[in-house]
Amino acid sequence: MRQRDDNKRLALLEATLELVTEQGFSATSVAMIARRAGVSPGTLYIYHEDKDALLVSTFLDVCDRLIDTALGQVDEHLVLREQLRRVWVALFEVALASPRLFRFYDMFSHSAWMTDELRERNDQRLAPLLEALAEGQRQGLIKPVGLALLEAFLFRPIHHLVQSSGCHPFEPDSASIDMAFAMAWDAVALKHCASQESVS
Repeated sequence: MRQRDDNKRLALLEATLELVTEQGFSATSVAMIARRAGVSPGTLYIYHEDKDALLVSTFLDVCDRLIDTALGQVDEHLVLREQLRRVWVALFEVALASPRLFRFYDMFSHSAWMTDELRERNDQRLAPLLEALAEGQRQGLIKPVGLALLEAFLFRPIHHLVQSSGCHPFEPDSASIDMAFAMAWDAVALKHCASQESVS
C-alpha cells in the first residue's frame, strides 16, 4: 500500500479550492486538480475515493479554517457585541487575505453536494459561538430570529464587501471595517442594545 503524504493531501485540497473558484465545479477535472497539485492523477485516489469525496473534503477543510478563526475570538468574559466584533473582524481579515475560502464556501453551500449531515457537523463545531448567540437572544440582546437570518445579516456581508468591485468598491481601512460591523450588529441587535459596548 502506498504511504500517504500530508503535503500531497494539502496540495490536493488547495488545488481543488483554486480551480473550483476559478472555473466552477463541472469544468474542474481530476486531471486538472492533480496537475495543479503537482501529483499524478493516481495519487489523488490514495486520499479520496473520487472527485465528489475530494470536493467534500475541500469544503470541510475550508469550514474548519473559518470555524477555527471564529472560535479563536469567542470569549465568554466579553459582552456579546465585543465577541461578535472580534469574530467579524477576524473573518474579514481572512476573507481579505484568502477570498477563495468564502467563495468556495458559498459555491459549495448552494450545490448538490451540501447535505444536512455537513450542516450539522459544522453546527457542532460552532457550538460555542452558537451558544453565545442563543444566550444573547435569551437575554434580549439580539432579535429572536433563526440562524439563517443571523448569518445573513451578521456574516454574509463580509463576502460581499471583499468581493465588491465596480463603481463603489469597499475600502477596507480600520474606520470602514468598524462601521461595517456596526451596521451588521445594528441589523440583528434589539434597539435598546444596539449601542452595547465591550467590557473585559
